[in-house]
Amino acid sequence: MIYQELTDIPDMSLLENILLGNLTTRAGFKATKVNIARARVGLKKVGLEHLDLNAPIRNLTISQRQLAEIARCLVRDAKVLILDEPTSSLPEADVDNLLDVILALKAEGLTILYVTHHLDELFRIADRLVVLRDGSVVGDGPIGEWDEGKLVRAMLAKDLAQAYPWVSRKLGSVTLEGENLVARGVRGSSVHIKSKEIVGLVGLAGAGRTELMRVLTGVEPFLKGNVTVGGKPLKSGRISSARALGVLYGPEDRKQEGLVLGGSIESNLAYGSYHLVSRFGFLNLASMHSRALFSGQKFSIKFRSPTQAVGELSGGNQQKVVLARISQTSPVVVCFDDPTRGVDVGAKSGIYEHIFDLASNGTSIFMTSSDTDEILAVADRVYVLAGGRIVGELLRSEFDRQHILHLASRAAKKKEI
Repeated sequence: MIYQELTDIPDMSLLENILLGNLTTRAGFKATKVNIARARVGLKKVGLEHLDLNAPIRNLTISQRQLAEIARCLVRDAKVLILDEPTSSLPEADVDNLLDVILALKAEGLTILYVTHHLDELFRIADRLVVLRDGSVVGDGPIGEWDEGKLVRAMLAKDLAQAYPWVSRKLGSVTLEGENLVARGVRGSSVHIKSKEIVGLVGLAGAGRTELMRVLTGVEPFLKGNVTVGGKPLKSGRISSARALGVLYGPEDRKQEGLVLGGSIESNLAYGSYHLVSRFGFLNLASMHSRALFSGQKFSIKFRSPTQAVGELSGGNQQKVVLARISQTSPVVVCFDDPTRGVDVGAKSGIYEHIFDLASNGTSIFMTSSDTDEILAVADRVYVLAGGRIVGELLRSEFDRQHILHLASRAAKKKEI
């Protein structure tokens, strides 16, 4: 079983992780040569035989660590592989490599159960599709019987156009401007956004999308340039300044930066907004509870009780908690960094409905996504980034996936040269 989240031990070596709980021993001592040979066989099947077995696995890329987890199963002579969202954390360039490895393993005779929310991956590697909705099988058949529209209808009980219900909005005045920003991972970038506008940040891995968002929201300082919100300056590296100006951040890693997993749902919804649930400096627990119930209903968050630990929720429901917390303060600008990462198509649809609702009510929204097509489906305008710079800007009427990726990759290659 390959889980959605990595299950390796970062401080242990690649060799130790590959043979975790499965070391060959002789007379109570590790058979080093045998173990190295076994690990090499598994790694060769996933294209990682060139790596240093003694290096800590934390030094590898996310893609390499994901492949190493597959190798760990292969050295156990696995006949069936179950992969749960293996590409949810991977940039697009690494997805192709992983899918090629899976196809090679299938050709060797392995049976593979592949769980994913990225529909294009299914049409590349699957022989048969089984569709589940609310815990029940609602479709089952050979891949040739399916197309994307039919698959989405089976998953959501509605059409693809309804899953990303973009509508034209009359945009307002400019709410945020960033001029000539220089920071870690950002090189002289200038951006702006208007009220009610959704702007996508598109680029290859390492393009600087997340870094730019973190600068605009005060999470990271900028060395040069300036950011203004409604004409007022945002102080460099000051989250409190950003919040005071109505600028909020929905981080990519919700588990590490967006939520306190051991905390209750009602507590997570209150973080950063205690003024809404307190009086004279004391928390109103009844208000926290009722607000959590209201948010659960409005955002379709599935939980047993508002006191349930948020870490027990599914990824989609955790993301809805983040979205509900952000929405309750009527922000001026929100930066959503890959808000649907690891989320199923049904939950994505619900999340985007609320993002569109935020925009319709006047909020300006910057967005990134590991799925370029997703950005193009929901954005009014996009900035294309490469090497920390803005290398292109396109309106919705100009969207062309191949042209955007060409801009991003060409600029990235020039940077390498």
